[in-house]
Amino acid sequence: MTDGQSEIELPETPRTPAEEAAHRADKAKKKRVKLLTLSAITLSVFLCWLGSTVFIASHKVMAAQLGISTLEVTLALASYSVTLIMIAIAGGRLCDIIGRKRVFIIAGLVFSVTSACGVLIENFWSLLLVRVLLGLCAGLILTSTGGILVTTMHGNTRHNGWLLWRGAGMCGMVLGPVFGPVITSDVEWQVQFLASALLMLVAVALGAWGMTESRDEDSTFSFGLLAPTVLLGLGLLSPYLVLLVFKEQIENWPLVGAIVVGGITCFIGYFVLNKRYSNKLFDTNIITHNRRLWLTDIFGGIHVGALFVVVAAFTVILDADTNLTSFWIGIGMLPLVLPLITLHLLAHRFREKYGLTRQKETIIGCVLLSLSMIWWFAVSVRNPNYGTILPALILVGAGFGLIRLYGHMGVIKVTGQRWSSTLFGTRTFSNHIGATIGAVIIGYVLVAASIGTETLDPAVAKQAGLIASLSILVVIASSIVFAGLKAELLGLEDPHWHAPTAAGAGESSQERVV
Repeated sequence: MTDGQSEIELPETPRTPAEEAAHRADKAKKKRVKLLTLSAITLSVFLCWLGSTVFIASHKVMAAQLGISTLEVTLALASYSVTLIMIAIAGGRLCDIIGRKRVFIIAGLVFSVTSACGVLIENFWSLLLVRVLLGLCAGLILTSTGGILVTTMHGNTRHNGWLLWRGAGMCGMVLGPVFGPVITSDVEWQVQFLASALLMLVAVALGAWGMTESRDEDSTFSFGLLAPTVLLGLGLLSPYLVLLVFKEQIENWPLVGAIVVGGITCFIGYFVLNKRYSNKLFDTNIITHNRRLWLTDIFGGIHVGALFVVVAAFTVILDADTNLTSFWIGIGMLPLVLPLITLHLLAHRFREKYGLTRQKETIIGCVLLSLSMIWWFAVSVRNPNYGTILPALILVGAGFGLIRLYGHMGVIKVTGQRWSSTLFGTRTFSNHIGATIGAVIIGYVLVAASIGTETLDPAVAKQAGLIASLSILVVIASSIVFAGLKAELLGLEDPHWHAPTAAGAGESSQERVV
């Protein structure tokens, strides 16, 4: 395709020394801008996910230091995910309308200032306020960065940016439960807030310097959009609140009923307001318009939820089966984390170099997960020590790193770049719902959800291994189901699943801003 340009072949290099120097300078500038933007996205996404999971195993320690109950600490810490989930989808749409770079800078600065105030936390209310503001900013950062990489980058740079966005989030999610106990037991836990503030400030500076502004030119912002935004967020939040009630094992059915009724009421209010306003928050039903959206996000939620359970379970296994301290348990989990992140980032290169498909990589990942559980039940359980657990850690990390049935870029191609931050909001929403379900499972079926709390019992390790195995079984089964649905529902959307056809020629037209 020539994109309407003439067939005359232009010289690849400038004709004069001055033009050649200008060309080199322009090329170096573009490369620097890409590097700055990718660095800002990677660092900020990592910090947002780390903030969501870093204290997941430290509730009792924080409660003792603050002099409040464990339930109060749990509720205050959970408020981060509560506000993040509430703002994710509608907030993503606001990023598209207001400007993705602008929202990123504002949210990043507020995140940094709020996190710096974390060193002043001394009671329940201060912890709650800090976590609420951080979660709100994190939701806007995750959605805006996704929109930035899709609308301002192209080709391999955009694809690499998407890998870094996912990889940074996955890294923050799995390192939180791993190193959280180290932070709360070996150093003052407020240090994490200060470190996050400084690093997010660096990310904002890099973004302000390198990012290019982009927005949905077909929509305009008005303060009237805020009302349906809040109502939609509260409606989407209601399932999470129900899960949170169950997670804390608060058997209060009237409360659950009130949450459900309130959520339905908020949804109705959103639809009424959005229909009345001439300047709508959503002028297209992106869910029914793009079947790939909800399939991608459901599978992503299952993947994240199972990974969350497996990481927590193996942390407890190491605590129960070895004499490692909190610090060395964190180090000992790296054989799971490193292959997970490495294979996640290299999977696309493997497809290009070895002719693999997403389907084949997912099959390989499922085989590795199966081998990890075979090793666990055949060897680790019979002779539990770090040496026998290590192969299971490596196989689990490699297996989760290779599973990749869906790429979110296919959603952008179909729905259009004007919805890019919104669509990253749906991915953010589904990932955190998946993590919530994982936390509920851990809270209900695992005797010890945090390390260093009288868990040195082989029976606990066996229970954790069984829970990890069941979670892995769910991942394998869901991969089979979704693989079967793909051809029927999605056709030829993903070139990694099908040989190139004439249908592929239409993809370039779908990538334009609509």
